[in-house]
Amino acid sequence: MSRKKFLFYIFIIASSFSFSQTYEDVLRYNSFSHEGTSRFNSMGGAFGALGGDVSAISINPASSSVFLDSEIAISLNYKNQKINNILNSSKSKSKNDLFSFGGLGAVLVYENKKSKLSVGYNLNILGDFNSSFRLSGNNNNGIDSYFLYYADGIPSEDLLIYEDETTQSVYKYLGNNYGFADQQAFLGYQSYVINQAGEDSNNYISNSSYNNLNQNLEVTRIGNHLKHSVNLGTSFNKNLFAGVNINYHETNFEETKTFQENGYEDDSKVERVLLKENLLALGNGISIQIGTIVKIKQLRLGISYTSPTELKIEEENSQYIESDIREKDGLITYIIDPNTINIYDDYKLTLPSKSLFSLAYIFGKKGLISFDYEVTKFNNSKFDDNNSKDSYLNSLNYSIKNKFAGLSESIRLGGEYRIKNLNLRGGYFSYKGPDSNIDNKINGISAGLGINFGYTDFDFGITKSNNYNQNRMFTRGLTNNYSIEDDTYSFYASFSIKL
Repeated sequence: MSRKKFLFYIFIIASSFSFSQTYEDVLRYNSFSHEGTSRFNSMGGAFGALGGDVSAISINPASSSVFLDSEIAISLNYKNQKINNILNSSKSKSKNDLFSFGGLGAVLVYENKKSKLSVGYNLNILGDFNSSFRLSGNNNNGIDSYFLYYADGIPSEDLLIYEDETTQSVYKYLGNNYGFADQQAFLGYQSYVINQAGEDSNNYISNSSYNNLNQNLEVTRIGNHLKHSVNLGTSFNKNLFAGVNINYHETNFEETKTFQENGYEDDSKVERVLLKENLLALGNGISIQIGTIVKIKQLRLGISYTSPTELKIEEENSQYIESDIREKDGLITYIIDPNTINIYDDYKLTLPSKSLFSLAYIFGKKGLISFDYEVTKFNNSKFDDNNSKDSYLNSLNYSIKNKFAGLSESIRLGGEYRIKNLNLRGGYFSYKGPDSNIDNKINGISAGLGINFGYTDFDFGITKSNNYNQNRMFTRGLTNNYSIEDDTYSFYASFSIKL
Protein backbone atom coordinates (compact mmCIF):
# COMPACT_ATOMS: atom_id res chain seq x y z
CA MET A 1 0.00 0.00 0.00
CA SER A 2 1.43 3.40 -0.95
CA ARG A 3 1.95 6.16 1.64
CA LYS A 4 -0.73 8.31 0.00
CA LYS A 5 -3.40 5.59 0.18
CA PHE A 6 -2.44 4.64 3.70
CA LEU A 7 -2.84 8.24 4.89
CA PHE A 8 -6.57 8.05 4.31
CA TYR A 9 -6.87 5.46 7.03
CA ILE A 10 -4.56 6.94 9.63
CA PHE A 11 -5.36 10.64 9.31
CA ILE A 12 -7.37 10.81 12.54
CA ILE A 13 -5.19 8.40 14.54
CA ALA A 14 -2.93 10.05 17.10
CA SER A 15 0.79 9.34 16.98
CA SER A 16 1.80 6.69 19.47
CA PHE A 17 4.79 4.87 17.99
CA SER A 18 7.51 6.68 19.91
CA PHE A 19 9.65 6.99 22.99
CA SER A 20 8.44 9.95 25.05
CA GLN A 21 10.20 9.09 28.33
CA THR A 22 13.31 11.02 29.32
CA TYR A 23 15.74 11.33 32.19
CA GLU A 24 14.12 14.71 32.97
CA ASP A 25 10.78 13.00 33.65
CA VAL A 26 12.25 11.16 36.62
CA LEU A 27 13.72 14.36 38.03
CA ARG A 28 10.38 16.13 37.66
CA TYR A 29 8.11 13.55 39.26
CA ASN A 30 10.45 12.70 42.12
CA SER A 31 9.01 15.53 44.19
CA PHE A 32 10.98 15.84 47.38
CA SER A 33 9.49 18.74 49.37
CA HIS A 34 6.25 19.16 51.31
CA GLU A 35 3.74 22.01 51.54
CA GLY A 36 0.66 22.32 53.69
CA THR A 37 -1.13 24.64 56.10
CA SER A 38 0.40 27.89 57.29
CA ARG A 39 1.27 26.34 60.64
CA PHE A 40 2.87 23.34 58.95
CA ASN A 41 4.94 25.49 56.58
CA SER A 42 5.99 28.09 59.16
CA MET A 43 7.44 25.31 61.33
CA GLY A 44 9.48 23.93 58.43
CA GLY A 45 7.10 20.98 57.96
CA ALA A 46 8.53 19.25 61.05
CA PHE A 47 5.35 17.48 62.16
CA GLY A 48 6.21 13.78 61.99
CA ALA A 49 6.04 13.32 65.77
CA LEU A 50 3.43 15.99 66.55
CA GLY A 51 0.20 15.45 64.65
CA GLY A 52 -2.70 17.73 65.43
CA ASP A 53 -2.48 19.46 62.02
CA VAL A 54 -4.30 18.27 58.89
CA SER A 55 -1.13 18.57 56.78
CA ALA A 56 0.78 16.36 59.21
CA ILE A 57 -1.36 13.47 57.95
CA SER A 58 0.59 13.53 54.69
CA ILE A 59 3.90 12.72 56.39
CA ASN A 60 2.70 10.52 59.28
CA PRO A 61 -0.76 8.87 59.14
CA ALA A 62 -0.81 8.57 62.95
CA SER A 63 -1.20 12.36 63.12
CA SER A 64 -4.99 12.20 62.81
CA SER A 65 -5.36 10.13 65.99
CA VAL A 66 -3.72 12.93 68.01
CA PHE A 67 -6.64 15.31 67.31
CA LEU A 68 -8.94 15.95 70.27
CA ASP A 69 -11.73 17.41 68.14
CA SER A 70 -12.93 17.08 64.58
CA GLU A 71 -11.51 19.81 62.37
CA ILE A 72 -11.47 21.20 58.83
CA ALA A 73 -8.84 23.54 57.36
CA ILE A 74 -8.22 25.36 54.09
CA SER A 75 -5.12 27.24 52.88
CA LEU A 76 -4.15 29.78 50.22
CA ASN A 77 -0.71 30.92 49.15
CA TYR A 78 1.16 33.52 47.13
CA LYS A 79 4.70 33.07 45.79
CA ASN A 80 7.24 35.58 44.57
CA GLN A 81 9.91 33.87 42.45
CA LYS A 82 13.27 35.21 41.33
CA ILE A 83 14.93 32.82 38.91
CA ASN A 84 18.59 33.03 37.89
CA ASN A 85 19.77 31.03 34.88
CA ILE A 86 23.28 30.38 33.61
CA LEU A 87 24.05 29.11 30.11
CA ASN A 88 27.76 28.82 29.31
CA SER A 89 28.65 31.57 31.85
CA SER A 90 25.90 33.91 30.56
CA LYS A 91 23.48 34.94 33.32
CA SER A 92 19.76 35.71 32.93
CA LYS A 93 17.10 36.75 35.44
CA SER A 94 13.31 36.30 35.54
CA LYS A 95 10.54 37.09 38.05
CA ASN A 96 7.13 35.51 38.70
CA ASP A 97 4.17 36.24 40.97
CA LEU A 98 1.95 33.21 41.57
CA PHE A 99 -1.30 32.79 43.49
CA SER A 100 -2.64 29.32 44.20
CA PHE A 101 -4.82 27.11 46.34
CA GLY A 102 -2.67 25.83 49.17
CA GLY A 103 -4.51 22.72 50.29
CA LEU A 104 -7.50 21.29 52.12
CA GLY A 105 -7.91 18.82 54.94
CA ALA A 106 -10.42 17.44 57.44
CA VAL A 107 -10.38 15.05 60.40
CA LEU A 108 -13.39 13.46 62.08
CA VAL A 109 -12.79 12.10 65.59
CA TYR A 110 -14.93 9.37 67.20
CA GLU A 111 -14.13 8.65 70.86
CA ASN A 112 -15.59 6.80 73.80
CA LYS A 113 -14.18 5.70 77.14
CA LYS A 114 -12.50 2.63 75.65
CA SER A 115 -11.29 3.64 72.21
CA LYS A 116 -10.66 6.45 69.76
CA LEU A 117 -10.98 6.40 65.98
CA SER A 118 -10.18 9.15 63.48
CA VAL A 119 -10.99 9.42 59.78
CA GLY A 120 -9.22 12.06 57.74
CA TYR A 121 -8.52 13.50 54.33
CA ASN A 122 -5.69 15.77 53.24
CA LEU A 123 -4.69 17.34 49.95
CA ASN A 124 -0.93 17.87 49.97
CA ILE A 125 1.22 19.58 47.32
CA LEU A 126 4.29 17.40 46.77
CA GLY A 127 5.59 19.35 43.79
CA ASP A 128 4.87 22.81 42.40
CA PHE A 129 5.89 23.03 38.72
CA ASN A 130 4.67 26.60 38.16
CA SER A 131 7.41 28.88 36.83
CA SER A 132 8.53 30.76 33.76
CA PHE A 133 11.93 32.07 32.74
CA ARG A 134 13.97 33.37 29.84
CA LEU A 135 17.64 32.76 29.33
CA SER A 136 20.17 33.66 26.68
CA GLY A 137 23.81 32.94 26.01
CA ASN A 138 26.45 32.08 23.48
CA ASN A 139 27.09 28.52 22.35
CA ASN A 140 29.30 26.72 19.85
CA ASN A 141 26.69 23.95 19.53
CA GLY A 142 23.57 24.65 17.46
CA ILE A 143 20.08 23.30 16.85
CA ASP A 144 21.41 21.54 13.74
CA SER A 145 23.03 19.03 16.12
CA TYR A 146 19.57 18.15 17.41
CA PHE A 147 18.17 17.45 13.93
CA LEU A 148 21.30 15.65 12.72
CA TYR A 149 21.13 13.29 15.70
CA TYR A 150 17.60 12.17 14.83
CA ALA A 151 18.05 12.18 11.04
CA ASP A 152 21.01 9.80 11.04
CA GLY A 153 20.13 6.67 9.03
CA ILE A 154 16.65 7.82 7.93
CA PRO A 155 16.09 7.65 4.13
CA SER A 156 15.72 11.16 2.69
CA GLU A 157 12.79 10.07 0.50
CA ASP A 158 10.78 9.58 3.72
CA LEU A 159 11.25 13.28 4.52
CA LEU A 160 9.88 14.65 1.25
CA ILE A 161 6.41 16.07 0.65
CA TYR A 162 5.03 14.49 -2.52
CA GLU A 163 2.19 15.66 -4.74
CA ASP A 164 -1.21 15.72 -2.99
CA GLU A 165 0.53 15.49 0.42
CA THR A 166 0.79 18.22 3.04
CA THR A 167 3.14 19.06 5.88
CA GLN A 168 0.52 17.79 8.32
CA SER A 169 -0.17 14.52 6.53
CA VAL A 170 3.51 13.55 6.24
CA TYR A 171 4.28 14.56 9.84
CA LYS A 172 1.31 12.45 11.03
CA TYR A 173 2.32 9.50 8.85
CA LEU A 174 5.90 9.51 10.16
CA GLY A 175 4.72 9.71 13.77
CA ASN A 176 2.27 6.86 13.43
CA ASN A 177 4.58 4.54 11.53
CA TYR A 178 8.15 5.41 12.49
CA GLY A 179 8.03 7.62 15.56
CA PHE A 180 9.42 10.78 17.09
CA ALA A 181 12.88 10.58 15.49
CA ASP A 182 11.50 10.64 11.94
CA GLN A 183 9.29 13.61 12.81
CA GLN A 184 12.31 15.57 14.06
CA ALA A 185 14.30 14.70 10.95
CA PHE A 186 11.35 15.86 8.84
CA LEU A 187 11.20 19.25 10.61
CA GLY A 188 14.93 19.80 10.24
CA TYR A 189 14.93 18.73 6.57
CA GLN A 190 11.85 20.71 5.49
CA SER A 191 13.10 23.87 7.26
CA TYR A 192 16.47 23.48 5.45
CA VAL A 193 18.42 23.38 8.69
CA ILE A 194 19.90 20.07 7.49
CA ASN A 195 20.28 18.56 4.02
CA GLN A 196 21.11 15.25 2.38
CA ALA A 197 24.86 14.55 2.23
CA GLY A 198 25.48 14.18 -1.50
CA GLU A 199 24.26 10.93 -3.04
CA ASP A 200 23.98 9.17 0.30
CA SER A 201 20.26 9.30 1.12
CA ASN A 202 20.76 8.10 4.71
CA ASN A 203 23.30 10.69 5.85
CA TYR A 204 22.89 14.41 6.43
CA ILE A 205 24.93 17.58 6.77
CA SER A 206 24.21 20.93 8.35
CA ASN A 207 23.30 23.92 6.19
CA SER A 208 24.61 26.28 8.85
CA SER A 209 28.07 27.63 9.53
CA TYR A 210 28.93 29.10 12.91
CA ASN A 211 31.53 29.53 15.63
CA ASN A 212 29.55 31.24 18.36
CA LEU A 213 25.76 31.35 18.22
CA ASN A 214 23.34 33.59 20.08
CA GLN A 215 20.73 31.34 21.69
CA ASN A 216 17.55 32.27 23.54
CA LEU A 217 15.24 29.94 25.42
CA GLU A 218 11.86 30.84 26.92
CA VAL A 219 10.15 28.27 29.14
CA THR A 220 6.70 28.44 30.76
CA ARG A 221 5.62 25.64 33.09
CA ILE A 222 2.39 25.10 34.99
CA GLY A 223 1.10 22.21 37.08
CA ASN A 224 1.80 20.30 40.25
CA HIS A 225 2.11 16.92 41.91
CA LEU A 226 -0.81 16.45 44.31
CA LYS A 227 -1.28 13.75 46.91
CA HIS A 228 -4.79 12.99 48.14
CA SER A 229 -4.58 11.07 51.42
CA VAL A 230 -7.53 9.13 52.82
CA ASN A 231 -6.66 8.36 56.42
CA LEU A 232 -7.66 6.06 59.24
CA GLY A 233 -6.12 6.48 62.69
CA THR A 234 -6.51 5.07 66.16
CA SER A 235 -5.00 5.27 69.64
CA PHE A 236 -4.39 2.14 71.66
CA ASN A 237 -3.97 4.17 74.82
CA LYS A 238 -2.99 7.74 75.69
CA ASN A 239 0.61 7.07 74.69
CA LEU A 240 0.49 5.07 71.46
CA PHE A 241 -1.06 6.25 68.19
CA ALA A 242 -1.16 4.61 64.77
CA GLY A 243 -2.56 5.32 61.35
CA VAL A 244 -2.65 4.33 57.70
CA ASN A 245 -3.09 6.34 54.48
CA ILE A 246 -4.19 5.34 51.03
CA ASN A 247 -2.69 8.02 48.80
CA TYR A 248 -3.88 8.91 45.34
CA HIS A 249 -1.21 10.78 43.37
CA GLU A 250 -2.20 13.19 40.62
CA THR A 251 0.33 14.92 38.37
CA ASN A 252 -0.31 17.65 35.82
CA PHE A 253 2.56 19.20 33.89
CA GLU A 254 2.36 21.62 30.98
CA GLU A 255 5.40 23.18 29.34
CA THR A 256 5.81 25.58 26.45
CA LYS A 257 9.38 25.88 25.23
CA THR A 258 10.46 28.40 22.58
CA PHE A 259 14.05 28.17 21.36
CA GLN A 260 15.64 30.64 18.96
CA GLU A 261 19.17 31.05 17.65
CA ASN A 262 21.04 33.38 15.29
CA GLY A 263 24.57 34.75 14.89
CA TYR A 264 25.68 32.48 12.04
CA GLU A 265 28.73 33.10 9.86
CA ASP A 266 28.34 35.22 6.71
CA ASP A 267 28.62 32.18 4.45
CA SER A 268 25.93 30.24 6.32
CA LYS A 269 22.76 29.28 4.44
CA VAL A 270 20.86 29.42 7.74
CA GLU A 271 20.43 32.80 9.44
CA ARG A 272 17.79 32.13 12.11
CA VAL A 273 15.91 29.16 13.55
CA LEU A 274 12.93 29.16 15.92
CA LEU A 275 11.57 25.91 17.36
CA LYS A 276 8.50 25.87 19.60
CA GLU A 277 7.26 22.83 21.50
CA ASN A 278 4.26 22.25 23.76
CA LEU A 279 4.13 19.31 26.17
CA LEU A 280 1.23 18.08 28.30
CA ALA A 281 1.75 15.20 30.75
CA LEU A 282 -0.94 13.77 33.03
CA GLY A 283 -0.32 11.03 35.56
CA ASN A 284 -1.87 9.17 38.46
CA GLY A 285 -0.87 6.49 40.91
CA ILE A 286 -1.36 4.93 44.34
CA SER A 287 0.85 4.62 47.41
CA ILE A 288 0.34 3.35 50.96
CA GLN A 289 1.58 4.94 54.20
CA ILE A 290 1.75 3.59 57.72
CA GLY A 291 2.93 5.43 60.80
CA THR A 292 3.00 5.61 64.56
CA ILE A 293 3.54 8.22 67.28
CA VAL A 294 4.67 7.34 70.82
CA LYS A 295 4.36 9.69 73.80
CA ILE A 296 6.88 9.37 76.63
CA LYS A 297 5.97 12.15 79.06
CA GLN A 298 6.94 15.38 77.20
CA LEU A 299 8.83 13.48 74.50
CA ARG A 300 7.23 12.43 71.20
CA LEU A 301 8.64 9.83 68.78
CA GLY A 302 7.28 9.37 65.27
CA ILE A 303 8.01 6.83 62.53
CA SER A 304 6.33 6.49 59.14
CA TYR A 305 6.90 4.65 55.89
CA THR A 306 5.62 5.44 52.40
CA SER A 307 5.52 2.66 49.84
CA PRO A 308 6.84 3.07 46.28
CA THR A 309 4.44 4.90 43.96
CA GLU A 310 3.74 3.59 40.48
CA LEU A 311 2.65 6.46 38.25
CA LYS A 312 0.86 5.83 34.99
CA ILE A 313 1.65 8.78 32.73
CA GLU A 314 0.20 9.86 29.40
CA GLU A 315 1.84 12.56 27.28
CA GLU A 316 1.09 14.62 24.21
CA ASN A 317 3.05 17.29 22.38
CA SER A 318 2.99 19.60 19.38
CA GLN A 319 5.77 21.35 17.42
CA TYR A 320 6.35 24.33 15.14
CA ILE A 321 9.49 25.57 13.40
CA GLU A 322 10.57 28.70 11.49
CA SER A 323 13.83 29.25 9.65
CA ASP A 324 15.38 32.13 7.70
CA ILE A 325 17.33 30.62 4.78
CA ARG A 326 19.66 32.49 2.44
CA GLU A 327 18.90 31.62 -1.18
CA LYS A 328 19.67 33.10 -4.61
CA ASP A 329 16.55 35.28 -4.47
CA GLY A 330 17.45 36.57 -1.01
CA LEU A 331 16.33 35.64 2.48
CA ILE A 332 13.31 33.33 2.60
CA THR A 333 11.40 32.39 5.76
CA TYR A 334 10.14 28.80 5.92
CA ILE A 335 7.32 28.00 8.33
CA ILE A 336 6.72 24.31 9.07
CA ASP A 337 3.57 23.97 11.16
CA PRO A 338 2.24 20.37 11.28
CA ASN A 339 -0.73 21.57 13.38
CA THR A 340 -0.76 18.11 14.94
CA ILE A 341 -0.94 16.82 18.49
CA ASN A 342 1.14 13.69 19.06
CA ILE A 343 -0.40 11.39 21.67
CA TYR A 344 2.07 8.83 23.00
CA ASP A 345 1.62 5.43 24.57
CA ASP A 346 1.09 5.48 28.32
CA TYR A 347 4.12 4.53 30.36
CA LYS A 348 4.73 3.56 33.97
CA LEU A 349 7.26 5.12 36.31
CA THR A 350 7.91 3.80 39.81
CA LEU A 351 8.94 6.38 42.41
CA PRO A 352 10.90 5.16 45.47
CA SER A 353 9.70 4.63 49.01
CA LYS A 354 10.36 7.10 51.83
CA SER A 355 11.10 6.60 55.51
CA LEU A 356 10.61 9.29 58.16
CA PHE A 357 11.98 9.44 61.71
CA SER A 358 10.76 12.23 63.98
CA LEU A 359 11.40 13.60 67.45
CA ALA A 360 9.59 16.35 69.36
CA TYR A 361 9.60 17.80 72.85
CA ILE A 362 6.63 19.59 74.43
CA PHE A 363 7.31 22.36 76.96
CA GLY A 364 3.97 22.08 78.73
CA LYS A 365 1.60 24.77 77.44
CA LYS A 366 4.43 27.14 76.52
CA GLY A 367 5.55 25.59 73.26
CA LEU A 368 7.41 22.82 71.51
CA ILE A 369 10.35 21.94 69.29
CA SER A 370 10.31 19.28 66.59
CA PHE A 371 12.76 17.54 64.27
CA ASP A 372 12.16 15.33 61.19
CA TYR A 373 14.69 13.20 59.33
CA GLU A 374 13.62 11.68 56.01
CA VAL A 375 15.54 9.28 53.75
CA THR A 376 14.86 8.31 50.15
CA LYS A 377 16.74 6.11 47.70
CA PHE A 378 16.02 8.01 44.50
CA ASN A 379 18.05 5.58 42.40
CA ASN A 380 15.29 3.03 43.02
CA SER A 381 13.15 4.99 40.55
CA LYS A 382 12.41 2.89 37.50
CA PHE A 383 10.56 2.90 34.20
CA ASP A 384 8.62 -0.23 33.31
CA ASP A 385 10.98 -1.71 30.69
CA ASN A 386 9.07 -4.97 30.15
CA ASN A 387 11.60 -7.04 32.10
CA SER A 388 14.55 -5.42 30.31
CA LYS A 389 13.11 -6.27 26.87
CA ASP A 390 12.73 -2.59 26.01
CA SER A 391 16.32 -1.54 25.30
CA TYR A 392 15.60 2.23 25.37
CA LEU A 393 13.90 2.17 28.77
CA ASN A 394 16.46 -0.30 30.06
CA SER A 395 19.22 2.20 29.19
CA LEU A 396 17.27 4.95 30.99
CA ASN A 397 16.97 2.78 34.08
CA TYR A 398 20.72 2.17 33.95
CA SER A 399 21.30 5.94 33.92
CA ILE A 400 18.91 6.40 36.85
CA LYS A 401 20.71 3.73 38.88
CA ASN A 402 24.09 5.37 38.29
CA LYS A 403 23.23 9.09 38.32
CA PHE A 404 20.55 9.34 41.01
CA ALA A 405 21.28 9.60 44.72
CA GLY A 406 21.52 6.22 46.44
CA LEU A 407 20.62 7.74 49.81
CA SER A 408 19.15 11.23 49.95
CA GLU A 409 18.72 12.76 53.41
CA SER A 410 16.37 15.62 54.25
CA ILE A 411 15.79 17.41 57.55
CA ARG A 412 13.10 19.69 58.95
CA LEU A 413 13.26 21.64 62.19
CA GLY A 414 10.47 23.67 63.75
CA GLY A 415 9.39 25.34 66.95
CA GLU A 416 6.37 27.10 68.43
CA TYR A 417 6.00 29.47 71.40
CA ARG A 418 2.59 30.27 72.87
CA ILE A 419 1.54 33.56 74.45
CA LYS A 420 -2.09 33.16 75.52
CA ASN A 421 -4.03 32.82 72.24
CA LEU A 422 -1.05 33.86 70.08
CA ASN A 423 1.39 31.32 68.65
CA LEU A 424 4.80 32.35 67.30
CA ARG A 425 6.55 29.90 64.98
CA GLY A 426 9.81 29.34 63.16
CA GLY A 427 11.49 26.62 61.15
CA TYR A 428 14.24 25.41 58.86
CA PHE A 429 14.19 22.81 56.09
CA SER A 430 16.73 21.19 53.79
CA TYR A 431 15.70 18.72 51.09
CA LYS A 432 18.33 16.84 49.09
CA GLY A 433 17.15 16.16 45.56
CA PRO A 434 17.46 13.14 43.24
CA ASP A 435 20.36 14.23 41.02
CA SER A 436 23.66 13.18 42.59
CA ASN A 437 25.73 14.91 39.88
CA ILE A 438 24.89 18.43 41.06
CA ASP A 439 24.09 20.25 44.27
CA ASN A 440 20.39 19.57 43.72
CA LYS A 441 18.62 20.68 46.90
CA ILE A 442 16.04 22.96 48.48
CA ASN A 443 17.03 24.97 51.55
CA GLY A 444 14.92 27.46 53.42
CA ILE A 445 13.76 29.16 56.60
CA SER A 446 10.26 29.89 57.76
CA ALA A 447 8.28 31.93 60.27
CA GLY A 448 4.67 32.55 61.15
CA LEU A 449 2.01 33.25 63.73
CA GLY A 450 -1.37 31.87 64.64
CA ILE A 451 -4.33 33.37 66.45
CA ASN A 452 -6.62 31.02 68.35
CA PHE A 453 -10.26 31.99 68.96
CA GLY A 454 -11.28 28.80 70.66
CA TYR A 455 -13.01 26.87 67.91
CA THR A 456 -11.40 28.75 65.03
CA ASP A 457 -7.79 29.49 64.11
CA PHE A 458 -6.23 31.96 61.70
CA ASP A 459 -2.66 31.15 60.75
CA PHE A 460 -0.15 33.08 58.65
CA GLY A 461 3.28 31.99 57.49
CA ILE A 462 6.19 32.91 55.28
CA THR A 463 9.04 30.83 53.89
CA LYS A 464 12.18 31.82 52.03
CA SER A 465 13.57 28.97 49.95
CA ASN A 466 16.37 28.38 47.48
CA ASN A 467 16.10 25.61 44.89
CA TYR A 468 18.94 24.71 42.53
CA ASN A 469 18.81 22.28 39.60
CA GLN A 470 19.98 21.84 36.02
CA ASN A 471 18.23 21.09 32.73
CA ARG A 472 19.41 20.27 29.23
CA MET A 473 18.53 22.50 26.28
CA PHE A 474 17.26 19.38 24.47
CA THR A 475 17.47 15.69 25.31
CA ARG A 476 19.51 14.82 22.20
CA GLY A 477 22.12 16.59 20.08
CA LEU A 478 21.95 20.07 21.60
CA THR A 479 22.37 18.83 25.16
CA ASN A 480 24.16 21.77 26.81
CA ASN A 481 23.17 22.21 30.45
CA TYR A 482 21.71 25.39 31.86
CA SER A 483 21.21 25.99 35.57
CA ILE A 484 18.06 27.14 37.35
CA GLU A 485 18.38 28.81 40.75
CA ASP A 486 14.99 29.67 42.18
CA ASP A 487 14.79 32.06 45.15
CA THR A 488 11.18 32.14 46.37
CA TYR A 489 9.29 33.99 49.07
CA SER A 490 6.04 32.15 49.85
CA PHE A 491 3.20 33.64 51.90
CA TYR A 492 0.52 31.39 53.38
CA ALA A 493 -2.85 31.96 55.02
CA SER A 494 -4.96 29.21 56.60
CA PHE A 495 -8.30 29.03 58.33
CA SER A 496 -9.38 26.10 60.46
CA ILE A 497 -12.51 25.38 62.46
CA LYS A 498 -13.25 22.72 65.05
CA LEU A 499 -16.51 20.85 64.45
